[in-house]
Amino acid sequence: MTDNTPHETERRASGPADAQTSQFVSPNVLPIATPTKDSQRQLKLAEAFIRENLYNPITIADIAAVAGLTVRSLQRLFRKYHGDTPVKILMSFRVAAARELILEGKAASVRDVAARFHFTNPGRFSKLYRTMFSRVPSEEIRAQTGKGDGGQR
Repeated sequence: MTDNTPHETERRASGPADAQTSQFVSPNVLPIATPTKDSQRQLKLAEAFIRENLYNPITIADIAAVAGLTVRSLQRLFRKYHGDTPVKILMSFRVAAARELILEGKAASVRDVAARFHFTNPGRFSKLYRTMFSRVPSEEIRAQTGKGDGGQR
């Protein structure tokens, strides 16, 4: 996990209002099976922690600890009920939050928005963004800000 691991030196204390970021729904987070009561509680705890920490560097171990699970149990739980890993869910939530910033005209460049959400590689961020939204983030930044190239400089 080189490009999708949070970067500790880029810690952000806070981001936009939690009400705004907590409304992100990724197509990857729709349940594919019905969880038991314990599993449902653990999933809710893990997902809430992810949503609350979009701007903070967190690890899969942090998510597992909040849910009261081992890392492996958390991974199995997410795979079983979401069909994806917790790290991929975290990344998709972050990309969705980044898109909100871009569409609000609050992103200066791809590099800036990628760093804000702890992507150490702007190219990797751009690829995920394009996969999720079929749009290139630099074009959307350019369209919203009306400035320059919105590039990765």
